[in-house]
Amino acid sequence: MFDIIIFIISLLAVIKGADITTDSAIKIAKKYGISEFLIGLTIVAVGTSLPELASSLTAVYYGTPEIAVSNIIGSNIANIGMVLGITAILYSKCIKCNVKKHDIYFLIFSVVAIILAFADYMLTFMEGMIFIGTYIIYITWSFRLQKKQKKKSTDSTKNSDILLLLIGLTALTVGANYLISSGISILTALGMSKSAFGFIFIAIGTSLPELTASLIAMKKKHHGLAVGNIIGSNLFNTFIVFGAMATMATIPVIRSFYFTAMPILVILTLLLYMVTVRKKLTQYDGVIFLVLYIVSIVRVI
Repeated sequence: MFDIIIFIISLLAVIKGADITTDSAIKIAKKYGISEFLIGLTIVAVGTSLPELASSLTAVYYGTPEIAVSNIIGSNIANIGMVLGITAILYSKCIKCNVKKHDIYFLIFSVVAIILAFADYMLTFMEGMIFIGTYIIYITWSFRLQKKQKKKSTDSTKNSDILLLLIGLTALTVGANYLISSGISILTALGMSKSAFGFIFIAIGTSLPELTASLIAMKKKHHGLAVGNIIGSNLFNTFIVFGAMATMATIPVIRSFYFTAMPILVILTLLLYMVTVRKKLTQYDGVIFLVLYIVSIVRVI
């Protein structure tokens, strides 16, 4: 019972830490005239993906990379299937989806990269460095392609924003540490596999910031920001989180989990590509995404 309480408190700390980090980072970014699109693709996406980064690195540190791998793949599936699915169902009959081609192509490439990297069921240090380097090149390219606002904000960056950013990052790190340690105790008691636990419980928990950010964006009719948050989050999870994990240790993937979960991620990514091609996301699409996510949970269990 105590482990469950610690797990819930830790999860709340991770989520709240992500919220604080994201809000303060956006204020700081606006000070320097970064466009809304780029904020959504980078700052918001990175901010909402910090729980995945913190919890996955902590899992590797504790010697449970199975949780880390299932968390990342599960989060990527949850971002498209659960987050985008629920958002589309609740907030719009037809959502405009004007995503640039190079962004959606890079998302498809990220899935291919996972498949190729784990072809031997291992993610090595060198592959991890390539992942990180690839992401840096992509972000640099995005900054060059995306026009920045001509004028910077007249509001100065407050010290409180910087302090909140540090508080948010601290909450993420400490919360993730207890999230994983208590999670291991719970799955041991339940007899649940580490991959299933990471895929379902931790992946859903760490995807809640993406869900919150996307729902708010849709409510305010910032359709591109909501979809961009999902794409940016999945890219960050794949290249930075997987890459950072591999710099700590060689990361194995359980074959049964890999063949169970990866086909769903491939299908969801291709469906998202089709959505961006026709430049609209309907409630019907949302239902399909959500159903596929439920199917992925059933398959893993």
